[in-house]
Amino acid sequence: MKLVHSSFEKDKSGSVSLVAQDKEDLWTLYNLIGKDDEVRLKTIRNVKKSPSDKPTRKLLSLSLSVENVDFTPSDEVMRIKGRTTVQHDDVPLGSYHTAELEFNQKFTLYKNDWDEISLDLVNKSCSIEAKAEVGAVVLQEGVAHLCLITENMTILRSKIEKSIPKKRRGDSSAHDKQLDKFMEAAAESLIRNFNIEKLQVIVLVSPGFSARQLYDKLFSIATTTQNKPLVQAKSKFVVAHSSTGYLQGLEEALKSPELQKQLSDTKFQRNVMLFDEFSKLLNDDDGKAWYGEAEVTKAVELQGAVRTLMVTDSLFKSDDLAQRKKYVSLTEQVKENGGEVVVFSSLHDSGEQLNQLTGVAVILNYPVPNLDDDEDDE
Repeated sequence: MKLVHSSFEKDKSGSVSLVAQDKEDLWTLYNLIGKDDEVRLKTIRNVKKSPSDKPTRKLLSLSLSVENVDFTPSDEVMRIKGRTTVQHDDVPLGSYHTAELEFNQKFTLYKNDWDEISLDLVNKSCSIEAKAEVGAVVLQEGVAHLCLITENMTILRSKIEKSIPKKRRGDSSAHDKQLDKFMEAAAESLIRNFNIEKLQVIVLVSPGFSARQLYDKLFSIATTTQNKPLVQAKSKFVVAHSSTGYLQGLEEALKSPELQKQLSDTKFQRNVMLFDEFSKLLNDDDGKAWYGEAEVTKAVELQGAVRTLMVTDSLFKSDDLAQRKKYVSLTEQVKENGGEVVVFSSLHDSGEQLNQLTGVAVILNYPVPNLDDDEDDE
């Protein structure tokens, strides 16, 4: 999502101008836009100058007080129904209209009360850092490019350049000294620019041994400075080969089947470990692991009981919009009560396994027996 403009007042009213860039952005907007909000957007309307004239199609700018929002994922379009709130030469005030919101279409949303959940939805959907799961450094001697990779794009965050002298016959000290300084600068830039704890995978790509040298320099710095988050994230780093240290080298490396498999395995490694922990607790049958919509809903209603909520992405991408809203609400409740929410991909083994167990499960902070009992049971 692209944030074009925002304006908020002290009473929490205000507006944001946004551009949806993919289907997930439309899904975010479906959860963001509520009844009685005001939406301003451009739309095509059939307009008659007089009752006897033939209607002509005209591009109009309408302001609608929202009464209903409809989103069908397969259509990749969202429909907003409401009454006009601003007088227009071609459209009567207070008349009903349904406008379609599509990709790359700017619109403005006004709310009387922007709550924390709504603001968080906007911030996360518009933040590259929040969307990015993979960090990458593609380099060769003297130049390094630091990138964040989202599902749809690669963003260059920083570029490091240093002049490195060539090795002389019998004396490589000047070359080695400058190369070490370059690796140190690249490593420090990575630590500064990447949220290492949040990223799932960090790929180091280069021709030759530069990527391995950067890897070694990173963890030398981590040991010296006692950077525990970096040390703990060591398993996230993947070293790969390319023919160049420029951005096309990253694209080349990411297309290789070997790296794609490594990325998949590394990216979902924590999910695999989490599902293994859940399976063990489920087998122990001590009341700390539950699955199923009813059981999970009951657990979430016990404030502070849920340590981790596990949900497959298929539940959020379901065409059943009521179901999607229910799971969005569950995730919000868990986060509000201090729990963690982990979304599993249905394209990975751990996500497939979770889908076989209804697609939703919880690990609890303490045992809660009999969550599977019917409420009507005596």
